Amino acid sequence: MVGSEITTRSFLRAGALALALAGLASCQTDDFKPASGEAGAAASTAASTTGLYNQTLGSGPVKIAYLGIRRQDQHSRQADSEYRDGAALAVNTLGPDVVKLTMLETLDKPEAIEAATKTLARQQVALIITTARGAEFEAIQRGLGGLQVPMVAFQTNDAVLPPDVYAFVSSPSDSLIESASFAMAEGATHAVILASSPAEKLEAERIARQVKAFGGKVEPIVELAGGALPAKALASWSKADMVVLMPGVKSPGEVLKKADAAKPPRPGRRVVASSVLTPQDLNEPKLTGAIVCRYDQNVQARIGSRYMASYGMPASAQAGYGFDAMAMAIGLAGRFGEVAFAPERIMSPDGFSGSLGVFRLEGERKVRRNCDIFKVAKGSYVFFQKAPPTL
Repeated sequence: MVGSEITTRSFLRAGALALALAGLASCQTDDFKPASGEAGAAASTAASTTGLYNQTLGSGPVKIAYLGIRRQDQHSRQADSEYRDGAALAVNTLGPDVVKLTMLETLDKPEAIEAATKTLARQQVALIITTARGAEFEAIQRGLGGLQVPMVAFQTNDAVLPPDVYAFVSSPSDSLIESASFAMAEGATHAVILASSPAEKLEAERIARQVKAFGGKVEPIVELAGGALPAKALASWSKADMVVLMPGVKSPGEVLKKADAAKPPRPGRRVVASSVLTPQDLNEPKLTGAIVCRYDQNVQARIGSRYMASYGMPASAQAGYGFDAMAMAIGLAGRFGEVAFAPERIMSPDGFSGSLGVFRLEGERKVRRNCDIFKVAKGSYVFFQKAPPTL
């Protein structure tokens, strides 16, 4: 008997699922309002001689902050720009009369972060959306001076975050959990998980716990030695009808080929992989039919035209995360006002819907997100099944 996640997947194929998103219509992707003035202020406008942005969008009663940390590397700078633009697009199209968003950038120095946070604390913001990470949260807490302000951080579930901070970015490991759920909906019940290192083995344990919670059995995590299964791991190889490949496993097709030659696989075995497969992996016969969960497929269909009209470029996954964090905040603020961001509301079991699909913030302030299912075929990821409308 498998868990509720598996039931959800099975019901979807039968067309029996209904959308239930806690009445937060302003957050629902299908109900996105037409853009009226999307060419409005872009979040990337610099407002000071230092080049750090400082801008306010919307005129609603609920005050929200976007706190960006200016980093030296171009990749982080670009990601911040896209998160920010996505959040601005959500305000301009969903809730300019619901929230007032202060978008403030600061240098990646503790004293600068603390000073910027003090500015937000004086404005009595009810929620902070931020690119902060690691020890930077300590500087934010000092700047808040004891105020209990929840934060949504563009960090993954793997990150260690302080109380009141919610992870919001889905990782390859998260995608493996969803893919394993789908494999179990297709009939798999017994998993073996292959990891590339001791550090990855720890993350594999999280996936194992989830598979067990879904009702499956899991063999001890296998750490590969020299790209091959240790002899003791081969003893249970034929028992497993699902192999989960952690993202760090190199040349997974060769790993499977060697293991299957030493010990024939169980008939009907399913392979679960992440979206980090190389072109060579995608052309490997042993990976044909592998199940892959992808979170980034709906962005263009849901906000792409509006994002392009406002910013002149395609919407990225980062823009989608920024949009969804802000859309969630607008939906909650529109319904509950100043008390919208209590834990029981942010972690509503019904979840929220946005450009990246349906998601939910849950236990230990982790994010759970549905995804479209693809299967590996003909050297690429081939769409197989749309993400279900509920978690």
